[in-house]
Amino acid sequence: MDDLVRKTEPMSVEEYFAFSDTRPDDEKWELIDGEPILQASPHSRHQTIVGNVLGCLYAIRQERRPSWTSMAGIGVRISANNLPEPDVLIRPKTPQVGRECDDLIVAFEVLSESTADKDLRWKRKAYARLPSLMYYVVIAQDAVEIVVYARAAKFAEQRLESLDARLELPALGISLPLAGIYQDVELS
Repeated sequence: MDDLVRKTEPMSVEEYFAFSDTRPDDEKWELIDGEPILQASPHSRHQTIVGNVLGCLYAIRQERRPSWTSMAGIGVRISANNLPEPDVLIRPKTPQVGRECDDLIVAFEVLSESTADKDLRWKRKAYARLPSLMYYVVIAQDAVEIVVYARAAKFAEQRLESLDARLELPALGISLPLAGIYQDVELS
Protein backbone atom coordinates (compact mmCIF):
# COMPACT_ATOMS: atom_id res chain seq x y z
CA MET A 1 0.00 0.00 0.00
CA ASP A 2 2.82 2.43 0.82
CA ASP A 3 4.10 2.06 -2.75
CA LEU A 4 0.80 3.43 -4.04
CA VAL A 5 0.98 6.59 -1.93
CA ARG A 6 2.75 9.36 -3.83
CA LYS A 7 4.32 12.40 -2.30
CA THR A 8 2.27 15.46 -3.23
CA GLU A 9 4.38 18.24 -1.65
CA PRO A 10 7.08 19.91 -3.71
CA MET A 11 10.42 18.12 -3.60
CA SER A 12 13.22 19.91 -1.75
CA VAL A 13 16.71 20.27 -3.20
CA GLU A 14 17.97 17.68 -0.73
CA GLU A 15 15.24 15.21 -1.76
CA TYR A 16 16.04 15.99 -5.39
CA PHE A 17 19.71 15.09 -4.88
CA ALA A 18 18.68 11.79 -3.28
CA PHE A 19 16.40 11.13 -6.26
CA SER A 20 18.90 12.16 -8.94
CA ASP A 21 21.59 9.96 -7.35
CA THR A 22 19.44 6.96 -8.31
CA ARG A 23 19.20 7.97 -11.97
CA PRO A 24 21.60 6.92 -14.76
CA ASP A 25 24.54 9.28 -15.35
CA ASP A 26 23.41 10.09 -18.89
CA GLU A 27 20.15 11.67 -17.67
CA LYS A 28 20.10 15.42 -17.03
CA TRP A 29 17.56 16.59 -14.46
CA GLU A 30 16.59 19.96 -12.99
CA LEU A 31 14.35 20.79 -10.05
CA ILE A 32 11.72 23.36 -11.05
CA ASP A 33 9.10 24.43 -8.50
CA GLY A 34 9.67 21.24 -6.53
CA GLU A 35 9.27 18.92 -9.52
CA PRO A 36 12.18 16.99 -11.06
CA ILE A 37 12.24 17.63 -14.81
CA LEU A 38 14.10 15.33 -17.21
CA GLN A 39 15.79 17.27 -19.99
CA ALA A 40 15.66 15.95 -23.55
CA SER A 41 18.94 14.83 -25.10
CA PRO A 42 20.55 17.91 -26.62
CA HIS A 43 21.09 18.38 -30.35
CA SER A 44 24.69 18.41 -31.60
CA ARG A 45 24.32 22.15 -32.38
CA HIS A 46 23.44 22.75 -28.74
CA GLN A 47 26.51 20.90 -27.52
CA THR A 48 28.78 22.62 -30.05
CA ILE A 49 27.61 26.03 -28.84
CA VAL A 50 28.12 25.03 -25.19
CA GLY A 51 31.63 23.84 -26.03
CA ASN A 52 32.37 27.03 -27.96
CA VAL A 53 31.23 29.27 -25.09
CA LEU A 54 33.31 27.27 -22.61
CA GLY A 55 36.30 27.41 -24.99
CA CYS A 56 36.05 31.19 -25.42
CA LEU A 57 35.76 31.68 -21.66
CA TYR A 58 38.67 29.31 -21.02
CA ALA A 59 40.88 31.34 -23.40
CA ILE A 60 40.03 34.53 -21.47
CA ARG A 61 40.78 32.79 -18.16
CA GLN A 62 44.15 31.59 -19.42
CA GLU A 63 45.10 35.03 -20.70
CA ARG A 64 43.89 37.20 -17.81
CA ARG A 65 43.53 34.95 -14.75
CA PRO A 66 40.28 36.68 -13.65
CA SER A 67 38.53 36.32 -10.31
CA TRP A 68 35.79 34.16 -11.90
CA THR A 69 35.56 30.65 -13.29
CA SER A 70 33.26 29.08 -15.86
CA MET A 71 31.69 25.63 -15.89
CA ALA A 72 28.81 23.49 -17.07
CA GLY A 73 26.74 20.86 -15.33
CA ILE A 74 26.15 22.40 -11.92
CA GLY A 75 22.84 23.38 -10.37
CA VAL A 76 21.97 26.83 -9.09
CA ARG A 77 20.05 26.91 -5.82
CA ILE A 78 17.35 29.51 -6.30
CA SER A 79 15.24 28.39 -3.34
CA ALA A 80 14.49 25.31 -1.24
CA ASN A 81 12.53 23.79 -4.18
CA ASN A 82 14.37 25.14 -7.24
CA LEU A 83 17.68 23.97 -8.66
CA PRO A 84 17.86 24.80 -12.37
CA GLU A 85 21.05 23.97 -14.25
CA PRO A 86 22.25 26.49 -16.84
CA ASP A 87 24.15 25.18 -19.83
CA VAL A 88 27.17 27.28 -18.82
CA LEU A 89 27.68 29.50 -15.82
CA ILE A 90 30.24 31.91 -14.48
CA ARG A 91 30.74 32.16 -10.74
CA PRO A 92 33.41 33.59 -8.43
CA LYS A 93 36.70 31.71 -8.35
CA THR A 94 36.30 30.43 -4.82
CA PRO A 95 36.48 26.86 -3.57
CA GLN A 96 33.38 24.97 -4.66
CA VAL A 97 32.09 22.05 -2.69
CA GLY A 98 29.32 19.83 -4.01
CA ARG A 99 27.25 20.12 -7.14
CA GLU A 100 25.43 23.38 -6.67
CA CYS A 101 26.08 27.07 -6.19
CA ASP A 102 24.04 30.13 -5.32
CA ASP A 103 26.53 32.76 -6.42
CA LEU A 104 26.44 32.68 -10.21
CA ILE A 105 27.42 35.86 -11.98
CA VAL A 106 26.40 34.89 -15.52
CA ALA A 107 24.02 32.16 -16.69
CA PHE A 108 24.08 30.99 -20.32
CA GLU A 109 21.22 28.97 -21.78
CA VAL A 110 21.19 27.52 -25.29
CA LEU A 111 17.59 27.47 -26.49
CA SER A 112 15.89 24.34 -27.72
CA GLU A 113 12.29 23.98 -28.81
CA SER A 114 11.39 22.00 -25.71
CA THR A 115 12.94 24.50 -23.26
CA ALA A 116 12.56 27.90 -24.97
CA ASP A 117 9.55 29.09 -22.98
CA LYS A 118 11.04 28.00 -19.65
CA ASP A 119 14.44 29.52 -20.50
CA LEU A 120 13.03 32.86 -21.67
CA ARG A 121 10.48 33.27 -18.90
CA TRP A 122 10.86 31.13 -15.77
CA LYS A 123 14.66 30.88 -15.66
CA ARG A 124 15.18 34.55 -16.51
CA LYS A 125 13.02 35.59 -13.56
CA ALA A 126 14.41 32.91 -11.24
CA TYR A 127 18.07 33.71 -11.87
CA ALA A 128 17.37 37.45 -11.55
CA ARG A 129 16.31 36.82 -7.92
CA LEU A 130 19.93 35.98 -7.08
CA PRO A 131 21.70 39.20 -6.08
CA SER A 132 24.98 37.93 -7.55
CA LEU A 133 23.59 37.54 -11.11
CA MET A 134 24.87 40.27 -13.42
CA TYR A 135 23.91 38.78 -16.83
CA TYR A 136 21.56 36.21 -18.27
CA VAL A 137 22.50 35.17 -21.83
CA VAL A 138 20.16 33.16 -24.07
CA ILE A 139 21.65 31.71 -27.26
CA ALA A 140 19.57 30.42 -30.17
CA GLN A 141 20.90 27.25 -31.77
CA ASP A 142 19.09 27.45 -35.12
CA ALA A 143 19.93 31.08 -36.03
CA VAL A 144 22.49 33.71 -35.10
CA GLU A 145 20.60 35.31 -32.24
CA ILE A 146 21.72 36.02 -28.71
CA VAL A 147 19.61 37.85 -26.15
CA VAL A 148 21.39 39.43 -23.19
CA TYR A 149 19.70 40.60 -20.01
CA ALA A 150 21.93 42.76 -17.79
CA ARG A 151 21.17 43.71 -14.20
CA ALA A 152 22.73 47.16 -14.80
CA ALA A 153 20.09 47.73 -17.51
CA LYS A 154 17.28 46.45 -15.24
CA PHE A 155 17.33 43.22 -17.26
CA ALA A 156 16.15 44.98 -20.42
CA GLU A 157 16.60 42.82 -23.50
CA GLN A 158 19.53 43.40 -25.87
CA ARG A 159 19.64 41.35 -29.11
CA LEU A 160 22.69 40.41 -31.15
CA GLU A 161 22.04 38.95 -34.61
CA SER A 162 25.25 39.17 -36.63
CA LEU A 163 28.34 36.97 -36.71
CA ASP A 164 30.31 40.23 -36.75
CA ALA A 165 28.84 41.27 -33.37
CA ARG A 166 30.40 40.65 -29.98
CA LEU A 167 28.75 39.57 -26.74
CA GLU A 168 29.93 42.22 -24.29
CA LEU A 169 29.81 41.58 -20.56
CA PRO A 170 31.69 44.71 -19.44
CA ALA A 171 31.36 44.18 -15.69
CA LEU A 172 33.60 41.11 -16.12
CA GLY A 173 35.75 42.41 -18.97
CA ILE A 174 34.39 39.70 -21.27
CA SER A 175 33.93 40.18 -25.01
CA LEU A 176 33.02 37.07 -26.99
CA PRO A 177 32.73 37.12 -30.79
CA LEU A 178 29.49 35.62 -32.06
CA ALA A 179 31.57 34.02 -34.82
CA GLY A 180 33.39 32.08 -32.07
CA ILE A 181 30.18 31.13 -30.27
CA TYR A 182 28.68 29.81 -33.51
CA GLN A 183 31.88 28.27 -34.90
CA ASP A 184 31.20 24.91 -36.62
CA VAL A 185 27.43 25.24 -36.05
CA GLU A 186 25.35 24.40 -39.10
CA LEU A 187 22.46 26.84 -39.05
CA SER A 188 19.18 26.24 -40.87
